[in-house]
Amino acid sequence: MRHFMVSILLLLFFSPVVVNASVLEDQEVRFREAPQELFVELNKSTQFPLSFSNSVEFDQIADRLDIDSEKLIQKLILLARLNLESNVHSVTKYDDAQILIKQLEIVISRPHDQAVLIMLNARLKARKTQDYAFAIDQYNEALNKVSSDPSEEATLFKFTLHEHLSGLYQMVLQPAANLTHLNRYREIAYQMRNDYFIALSELELGRYYNRRNEHAKSLQYYGEAFRVGNRISYPGIKAHAQLNLARTYRDLEQWDEALKHAHDAATSFQALNQDSYISEALTVIAMVYGEQKQWNQAIVQYLNALQVNERLGNEIGQGLNHHNIAEAYLNLDNGNDALTSIAKANAIFTAKNVKHYLVYNEALYAQILLKQSMWLEAIEHANKSLALAKEKNLTEQELEALKYLSTAYRQLGDLASAINIVDAIIDLTKIAEDQQSSPTSSSELTEQKLKFDLDLLQNKVNEQADEINHKHFIIISLVSFLVFIAIVLLIALSRSSKIINAQRRFKKQYLLEPISQLNGLRACLQRLNFDRISEISTFTLIKVEALTHSDTQMGLTESAKIIHKFINELSQELTADIYIIKPGQFACCFNHSISANDLLAAITSYLSTAVLNNPTIPCFNRDIAQSKIYIGHLSLPLLANPDANISAELHFETAQYALATAMTQADSTYVSLKTLNFAPATIFSAPLYLNLTQALKRGIIKAESNQVITEKSWPK
Repeated sequence: MRHFMVSILLLLFFSPVVVNASVLEDQEVRFREAPQELFVELNKSTQFPLSFSNSVEFDQIADRLDIDSEKLIQKLILLARLNLESNVHSVTKYDDAQILIKQLEIVISRPHDQAVLIMLNARLKARKTQDYAFAIDQYNEALNKVSSDPSEEATLFKFTLHEHLSGLYQMVLQPAANLTHLNRYREIAYQMRNDYFIALSELELGRYYNRRNEHAKSLQYYGEAFRVGNRISYPGIKAHAQLNLARTYRDLEQWDEALKHAHDAATSFQALNQDSYISEALTVIAMVYGEQKQWNQAIVQYLNALQVNERLGNEIGQGLNHHNIAEAYLNLDNGNDALTSIAKANAIFTAKNVKHYLVYNEALYAQILLKQSMWLEAIEHANKSLALAKEKNLTEQELEALKYLSTAYRQLGDLASAINIVDAIIDLTKIAEDQQSSPTSSSELTEQKLKFDLDLLQNKVNEQADEINHKHFIIISLVSFLVFIAIVLLIALSRSSKIINAQRRFKKQYLLEPISQLNGLRACLQRLNFDRISEISTFTLIKVEALTHSDTQMGLTESAKIIHKFINELSQELTADIYIIKPGQFACCFNHSISANDLLAAITSYLSTAVLNNPTIPCFNRDIAQSKIYIGHLSLPLLANPDANISAELHFETAQYALATAMTQADSTYVSLKTLNFAPATIFSAPLYLNLTQALKRGIIKAESNQVITEKSWPK
């Protein structure tokens, strides 16, 4: 009966009538439960892609589709959201989302829709560039816009915003903010009295506490999600609650409960045809058996999970299954099968270059080889694990790898190497102990209590007459010590927090251009670093003559507003990351190739229609449409040799060289530089300008321009 009602309500949503609260909630449920189906349906009903340049043309399209204009806007918003979901499959979904966002900017007028548009822009950028800090700022701006709106539509939107914000804060490792938004997410679910949303929010809070190893709280929220999931007609919610309950009971060593919920979860996911989660449930079952040393039963379940992952083509999952199987065979003293499985796991992790799995896999490989008395091979894999552990700063894994190396060297009779390894173990152990020491940790408090009890027993034997006084003295001393430590710790935490906050502010401020407070030269150089420049296909420096003196012509405040507007509009127009170098001069990083001629045409077209002046500032140059434009253009990489390392500063100065050449011309000019394949790396060294000029004369560097560039134009 409920399925029938949901269908009727969804039909009402796609008809030109006012959408009520129940329809909005069911639409949101369908968005989460059947996103691909809804995606196909919306593409068909809106006949996307649409082509319009103003609201009049949009209204004409709505009439042709026989859909109310406002209803069509809401469909396009929903379609844009779906294009940004990871579980929606479309090769062009991010490009389609960009098109939809730009088109929605033309037709939306309601404050609520403007807030949704801010969210869409932020989510698109986070998906494409992983700029989570920017996304958080934009999400909070969207939240502020609808914070006082009591409508059902706004409430649902706030529900989604808090959900996404909690995930963003998790990614940037801010657990307090993560928890704040999760609690608000849950409050809104209960406010709407929607069991589906309540179960979702309870699940997310359970996951939060599970990640923090607070299993009692995690169990509380998972249990509530399971209870609510039992009374709604969405079995996926119940299945996920069962799986997470199984994991939590496993961590609490409640084996019977863990197995019960894991088997129920596997059965539920099998009915839903969700094979990836079947594999996870089977792995939990296997791990429970492994924790109880029932290795044969564990191997059976790992093999079942392996079959599922092979059917899915999930290679990483297969690698993890082989790793776990190898560990089980090792515990069964079956060295040959253990070696076979660990080799398969190692081949997968090496091919995929997943170092966070390889570091553990190489260690297990070394352990198995030691069991087989294969000392040289064990040294090889232990050294690999050690190198990865150092790279990942995993102290425990370093100690484990060193332990295996020590054993192997001793068995080979290489006592000198074994002694060196033992020394390294001692040094690393001291460091680990220093790092782990904390006066307020539960383990140290337990240790202090044990020492106190031991002292008390000794005093009873040696000084029974003074037992009561001595006990009082110890208690008072301990309380005083704990109070002192608490005070010192609070002071240290307070100072540490202030220092950390100051460092964060400084790091953020360090990257900004002083006048506009947008990303500046240092942020640009950071983007051009060797580890990130492979993402950039084209780098340019652009000078817009009319903006060169905007800071003095308008003053800092007004010019900052103008530059903000200019950068926001131009970055969307060019689909590029733009950095302010100084007034009138900007750097652009493109993830795609764009010719200098096309770039000049795009900027010229934008400036011809841009409205950047302020009528209250009479001295500002209003002729920006006729402004001269100069472009220094680089196609990356500068050198064909991938091993050649050119610094960020040299990349930037090479673009400066091209811009300086363009600025010698009377009209708008671009100069594009591209090195030939045989060009040596030495041309990009000091003195750079002299080397570049010589390379141009020798034909090692190819220069293109829309003007006639003579040798006299090159800077010296």
